[in-house]
Amino acid sequence: MRNARCGTGRPAGALCGVGRAPKCHGYGWLALRVQSPAVTGVLPQRRPLDLYQVDDYSCLTCVVANILYVFGVTDIPDTRWVDRELGRQPGCGAQRDRARRLLLQQGLSLHVVCAYDPARFLHEGVDYLRRYYHHEWDSSWDEYWTSHRLQRHRHECLAAQELSSFRTRMCIEHRRPSLADITSAVDHGNIVWISVDNDWGEVDCHAVLVHGRRGSVFDVYSPELSRSCLQKYRRRRLNRMWLRSEGLTAVWR
Repeated sequence: MRNARCGTGRPAGALCGVGRAPKCHGYGWLALRVQSPAVTGVLPQRRPLDLYQVDDYSCLTCVVANILYVFGVTDIPDTRWVDRELGRQPGCGAQRDRARRLLLQQGLSLHVVCAYDPARFLHEGVDYLRRYYHHEWDSSWDEYWTSHRLQRHRHECLAAQELSSFRTRMCIEHRRPSLADITSAVDHGNIVWISVDNDWGEVDCHAVLVHGRRGSVFDVYSPELSRSCLQKYRRRRLNRMWLRSEGLTAVWR
């Protein structure tokens, strides 16, 4: 099993403490329906900032910090505050469900589409992991999933189920997502957090944001690329690089 040096790990989720974001002094959310036929959908007022990841495993921290900035929860993307709220230590990846809980606590709404079902892991254990990741599973995965890691993942899955307490602001579909799901989300004014393979051979789970699109070209924020905030990904490239086994999280306010 390859290490996700920039990434969020496989499969992730855990409970985090309640916290509030630094106070925002304006801007907030503007439902701006662009009239130009070249631009699709309802866009947030702010664009993600060019925020480079603070260490090899901090891509999800940067994605969450930029989501909070884009929707006006914070005045700047504050990675140190996000790390404190997520309980992330340097050199470790943030857990997805801690990140989702933080976004929900700040008043945002989420739609998660992922075939991985925590309830099935709680019922079936490592056999479910083997079936879900059967294309990638080899002896290194058997070595990785020690009894300690399986127990920790059990706690993470229990925490993931607790996100249902946010009721209508947290929607989960357990199915394999498609590129059409991303397209529909951005066309309705959402921004979409997904994981991609950057084709560099060492990172197989890198968190990025899809901020919008113009026709078949998507605007993507990637924390590992500095001084070039929104990259242009054509539909075919995004479709090839996106890791569907990691699902998607659409975010709106």
